[in-house]
Amino acid sequence: MTEGVTGRGGPRHLAFLPYPAYGHTMPVLPVVAELVARGHRVTAFATEEFQERMRATGAEVHPYDPPLSSESPPEHIDADECARAPLKLLRSSTAVMGSIEAAFADGPPDAVVYDTTLWLTGRLLAARWGRPSVQVSPTFISNEHFNLSEQNQEFAGQIDPKHPALVEFAHELREVVTGSGLSEERQAELFYGHEEFTLAFLPKEFQFAGETFDERHVFVGPTAGARREEDTWKPPGDGRPVLLVSLGTTVHGRPEFFQDCARAFADSPWHVVMALGGRVTPEEVGPLPSNVEAHPWVPLGAVLDHASVFLCQAGMGSLMESLYAGVPLVVVPHHPEQKINGKRLAQLGLAEVIRPEDATVQALRAAVDRVAEDEALRARVGRMRRHTREAGGAPRAADVIEARLTSAPPLEHS
Repeated sequence: MTEGVTGRGGPRHLAFLPYPAYGHTMPVLPVVAELVARGHRVTAFATEEFQERMRATGAEVHPYDPPLSSESPPEHIDADECARAPLKLLRSSTAVMGSIEAAFADGPPDAVVYDTTLWLTGRLLAARWGRPSVQVSPTFISNEHFNLSEQNQEFAGQIDPKHPALVEFAHELREVVTGSGLSEERQAELFYGHEEFTLAFLPKEFQFAGETFDERHVFVGPTAGARREEDTWKPPGDGRPVLLVSLGTTVHGRPEFFQDCARAFADSPWHVVMALGGRVTPEEVGPLPSNVEAHPWVPLGAVLDHASVFLCQAGMGSLMESLYAGVPLVVVPHHPEQKINGKRLAQLGLAEVIRPEDATVQALRAAVDRVAEDEALRARVGRMRRHTREAGGAPRAADVIEARLTSAPPLEHS
């Protein structure tokens, strides 16, 4: 923890609006804990699934009402699904506005920190209250040189701008903004995400076109703090190299993938640790070779401390854990978001990327063996490990938020 309150005007009251999904909420928790430890008061919002974790940071926790959906994305995401997503998010994020405002009936917070998926809610509340805001993102962010939405369409398909859901989105967004009571100038600012002050949970060196982002964008890398005592895992001690296998939290149950992994490494020198997640049971995977262990859940960081390769689906949370530990990757991206991550990994030479349709038993085994033996790749991962650790994590994120409290220009208060 670093000193933060001294010289910043004393303890402040901060509102946190994370999105209730593991990849979005987990990076925020260490930041909230850091700010609370520095003496700030934090009022955070969460669905039931994350309330206990958020309370453990010392924050005052309120439920999103109505609850924001925390359902995992559909198995297949195409252009039609991408066209419908903004309207779903708009409706759900504006529906919680009233409950958030009610929690601050005695006075607004000193700043609003909100997830990028809650961009309208966060910006609108900050503008109404005349308070500075910080947008947080667990993944790549956009500016005039890199557009995440365009990258998404590369893998999901081109979205028809006349899609009925997009037309309705534009109509409902216009109604919300014009009915906000803000001036026309402030209304216009609500539409431009790259103009907002943004804090991203990845190192700048991993961001597409990272060198083009200005001081309004701060890259702090992964925020995982000291591991809890129960977050321990020890290798068996037989000298085998360790391979970690996980599909993260967003890919639907695929026991056949884990079965293929068990077959791929059954007669190998690898000790395999499989993190099955909540959608696959050990019974579904079936009997395992003696060098393979399977768990519904296992602390990734604790296993990565001993791993030589990480085989995963390329979710950003998994990637940041792996790069923080300096472990090279083999990735099998499933959703468009993961395929974008895979594209960046390939550009930087940090992983071998396998298409899901090519992920045979033989291909998985061969890719893991190649990555394990590739000294040049390991050297590149080592350099990214240094960037990832030097980005600053939760303490730097807290520094940035504190600085925002005093450096942000005054906003219109309606």
